Amino acid sequence: MEAITLSHVRIPSINIGGICLPGIGAPGSIGKKGLIWPTGMKEHIKAWYDPKKQGMTNYDVIESYAEDFTYWTLDNTGITSTPKKIVIPAGTELKYIIAFRGFNSFTDGFHIKYTGNAVITYRYNKEDGTVGTIAINESGIYHLPASVRTQKNFGFYCNPQTVTEETTIEQLPTSILKDLSGNGNHAYLYGGKGKLNSGMGVYKFDFLSDLLINSAYLPYTERQYDSICSLAGHPNGWLFQYKSLTDIPTFKIEVKGIVNDKFHYRWYDENGNRGVDFVIDKDGIYEFPMSYSVETNTGVGIVCNNICQDNVCFTQIPDYPNQLCYDGKMYAVCYGFPILTDYTVMAERTWFENNGNRVFITKGNIWPNCAFVFEKINASLDSETFSFSKSTRIDDLRSKSGVTYQTKQSYNGVPIAVGDSSDGDVLLIGGQKSGEYIGCHSAIIVADRSFTEEEINWLKQNWDKI
Repeated sequence: MEAITLSHVRIPSINIGGICLPGIGAPGSIGKKGLIWPTGMKEHIKAWYDPKKQGMTNYDVIESYAEDFTYWTLDNTGITSTPKKIVIPAGTELKYIIAFRGFNSFTDGFHIKYTGNAVITYRYNKEDGTVGTIAINESGIYHLPASVRTQKNFGFYCNPQTVTEETTIEQLPTSILKDLSGNGNHAYLYGGKGKLNSGMGVYKFDFLSDLLINSAYLPYTERQYDSICSLAGHPNGWLFQYKSLTDIPTFKIEVKGIVNDKFHYRWYDENGNRGVDFVIDKDGIYEFPMSYSVETNTGVGIVCNNICQDNVCFTQIPDYPNQLCYDGKMYAVCYGFPILTDYTVMAERTWFENNGNRVFITKGNIWPNCAFVFEKINASLDSETFSFSKSTRIDDLRSKSGVTYQTKQSYNGVPIAVGDSSDGDVLLIGGQKSGEYIGCHSAIIVADRSFTEEEINWLKQNWDKI
């Protein structure tokens, strides 16, 4: 991740999509009604992320954007665009128009990350028929308001000038991990797939790609990444089989819609024998055992023995259903996070097995300008953590789960070394440079001072209440 100077941040509140969240930093009660915070603590929390309390779904995790810049008209030679970025090369002689959408176009508004020194203006059309403008003249994050459908263009404009350094206008994703503290330090989600281990919970299978279905039965089947439905009239035979004959892990599934039908789950034990079929003849939650890969395997999956009479759906139940899970490619970035000279970072997380060079959370722009690199498994598979760029070895993180914390001078209550580096204004969840972390997390809190042992214990005791 490149170094970014954010001197002109324009995200003052926690208003997302017209919904204003009170947050833990707002006046009034915090979390569950009646929870009283220790004096002098709440105001030091600069960000609080909690995917469950946010109500995040797998669809919210998928990296998405409000606009596609390839549909915008570019009006200067040399300017290029991708769906999310417009690039103006150094030396470009800008005319009056940079990029715009034509008559009868509209947008719901979006955020951009602007880098460069060109002086430009975003023009948009208001509901009252007037034209609004946003001055963009220094690197930073800008919110570009909605533009209504009219007979006028909207987009990026400027006075004629020569661009002296490469300038970029990059959209930020609409997929956001919201800051519930009320401070507006939202984190933008990149690389999220919303399935398997990149989303809310960990799914064992993608039912859209991992299942083998008889083509003649497709008209009687409906599928999503996490579910498959058998429709009335489905012929007797396999509802689905797994494509791979490798080991199939244990998993849970919720069944809904059975009135008359009966299904069987077929599997194989470690001795190569077909296990006793699991009978599925009523709605409920079923946990299927691990099915081993054996030479005698004639198929693992769900069978209906008669022509189906009901519309029955089978939905996976993920592990860690209330946590945001990362596959080593997804990550979340908060731009313009306050510079820290002291800190507390606290989270509930689970590390999975991996091959090293994995980082959970980083506060800083680019090494070594970091207040902390919180929990890292390095290339040698040693676990360490960093405070102002000074490393301290810690207990093995692989498969570690639970609430963990770090202050400037301690990691889970054990003293750590402290360096003398500066900090940067970026918070990155899920890595140090980009997506690296393989694991899940629920709530994360970042504060601008070291909390005391008593305060840490209070947070642990009230973790699900705030």
